Amino acid sequence: MKTKTFLFFLFVLLAVNMTGLFDTLFTGDSSLYALISKTMVTSHNYWNMYLNGRDWLDKPHMPFWICAASMQLLGISGFAYKLPSVLIFFIALLYTYLLAKRFYSKETAFLSVLILASSVHIVVSNNDTRAEAMLTTFVIGSVYHLFRLSEKFKLKHLLLGAVLSAAAIMTKGIFVLIILYSAVFGHLLWKKEYQRLFSFKWLLVFVLTLLFITPELYALYTQFDMHPEKVVFGRTHVSGIKFFLWGSQFGRFLDTGPIKGQGDIFFFFHTLLWAFAPWALLAYAGVGKGIGYIFKKRPLLEYVTIFGFLVMFVIFSISRFQLPYYTNILMPFLAIIVADFILTNKNNPRFVSFFTISQSIYIGLYVIVITLLLIYFRPVYWWITAFIFIGVVFSVLYFWLAESKRTYQFIYQSLNATIFFMLFMNLVFYPSLMTYQSGANAATYINQNLNEYPVYTNQEANLLEFYCHGTVTSLHDSLPDLKKPQIAIPMLCYADTAFIIRLEHKGYTCTELDSWDHFHITRLTKTFLNIATRPKAIDKRYLIFISDDSDTIPSHYY
Repeated sequence: MKTKTFLFFLFVLLAVNMTGLFDTLFTGDSSLYALISKTMVTSHNYWNMYLNGRDWLDKPHMPFWICAASMQLLGISGFAYKLPSVLIFFIALLYTYLLAKRFYSKETAFLSVLILASSVHIVVSNNDTRAEAMLTTFVIGSVYHLFRLSEKFKLKHLLLGAVLSAAAIMTKGIFVLIILYSAVFGHLLWKKEYQRLFSFKWLLVFVLTLLFITPELYALYTQFDMHPEKVVFGRTHVSGIKFFLWGSQFGRFLDTGPIKGQGDIFFFFHTLLWAFAPWALLAYAGVGKGIGYIFKKRPLLEYVTIFGFLVMFVIFSISRFQLPYYTNILMPFLAIIVADFILTNKNNPRFVSFFTISQSIYIGLYVIVITLLLIYFRPVYWWITAFIFIGVVFSVLYFWLAESKRTYQFIYQSLNATIFFMLFMNLVFYPSLMTYQSGANAATYINQNLNEYPVYTNQEANLLEFYCHGTVTSLHDSLPDLKKPQIAIPMLCYADTAFIIRLEHKGYTCTELDSWDHFHITRLTKTFLNIATRPKAIDKRYLIFISDDSDTIPSHYY
């Protein structure tokens, strides 16, 4: 692969990964994390985490601190929330390059970067932004510096290894150390480099890592451990530090914590088939080859990537709590495995046939998905597809004609196909989905027309609260006496039909100001995706004006 070809695809893929920056936030974890980060900024309290006015204990502070700092600098917006995650992920590409180049050729390092940047769930995660983009960087960066430290003691690698390890822990929990140390220690153990394995350096890493996570421990101690009277998970005397060190992750995996899950041992196996598209079939073949070499006691050039992926993949698979975005932190290892697998076998006719078939399957699936969405979903911005298609066709033709080797032709066509597919998703499909996020629509309406009134809601309305310029108070699905002094009348309320009926039965005057179609867009169904059956799947959310007397309704609504 020529450097200029690599730079072309890298530039395009970086742009593709940034196309979601200006989209509305996704409902679910993305809007939840953004709201917690916003609350840090508006309350000027970076040590405590709150959601809808209540103490929140689930994830560590690091991603919220970073996103809150971005909002403090750029202003509160979805763009300011997403930007640091995307930029930090780009550093993961750099570390993937450095780690691959440490073991293999520069060409393998180039291809590893392109594979990672073009993986479907990586691009999705840079739009539906949670903690995984940052965590991916902290994990692969830690592994790189810890491995370099195992080779030779350098203060730079000691400090960066410990800092990034601590950042990973303060992003997802203590369990990430399993990935870091299984990758590095597994390599040293299998290489029988026992002198490097049993070294004082690791004690220094541990001590420094512990030192660097003290901000997290302090924050949890002051919010929870110092206040045993607080009710968390339905009980008092909850230790934030204990939850952070055990319940947050190990408790989930063993299903002993307050947050439960249901496991399927094959969940991540079939999840990777789409999450790591269009490279997943090659990934399984490459991992299978590596496992075969291990069992046959045939030497591999390195074991960092195989153990970095395999140990955590097995733990994820047997755990009781499973979500698709867990796979992101394993993808840099898979990218290196796949890149080496492709380039090592590029002249093998049997491999070339397998590679051609596997990539043709994914390209065909892309075409089918896009076609079905255009026909049945009918996105609002469908016409953008034509412009994307024209640009990609020129790229496909250029690289097909300029490259004579079949393997490289299909590498470039796989990249082009993924670029086309993800541009379609980020620029055509997802923006159309966003129109069904009623909370964001209601916030826009309030900001433009009625920002002088207090806003209440009985819904899970993280998007409303994030985008609304004023204060939104959650009623937590209760129906308080709205005449109490702490409740201002008149007021606005974002609610569903059932809650409005309950208000009217209490004698309040409820005037509908506007309404929006509502659907939880991260839980897509066939009924919703088909425009003919969509009315059966969507609900309604209303913005109502509540008063004791209809005369208090703003005059421009008569």
